[in-house]
Amino acid sequence: VSSCTHNIVVNQVLFPDKDATQLSEWYEEEKPKLSETSQDLLSKLLARKRMQDKYVGQIWDLYEDFHVVLMPLLNHEVRGSEKLEAFSEHLVDAEDEEADAAADMD
Repeated sequence: VSSCTHNIVVNQVLFPDKDATQLSEWYEEEKPKLSETSQDLLSKLLARKRMQDKYVGQIWDLYEDFHVVLMPLLNHEVRGSEKLEAFSEHLVDAEDEEADAAADMD
């Protein structure tokens, strides 16, 4: 496990496992099949994702000595102990992935 003692949690991240380029490529392929309303909604989402990727990149650069966790934007609010417990798994999973990556480097 990382020896880092400082943590940063970035909440409500759009598709933390994909970057804006991947989503833009998908959008360009699918765009002709979509209604004008869908195209408008997705173009706004992609604009937001590009901005968010830029800011997340800055966080990684500025806080390289910190443990940074990206928490996904969900379709619902996290309310109640069951949903909070399920959501907290993202924190644990992120630490497990980081530990696995560090072990692979040894």
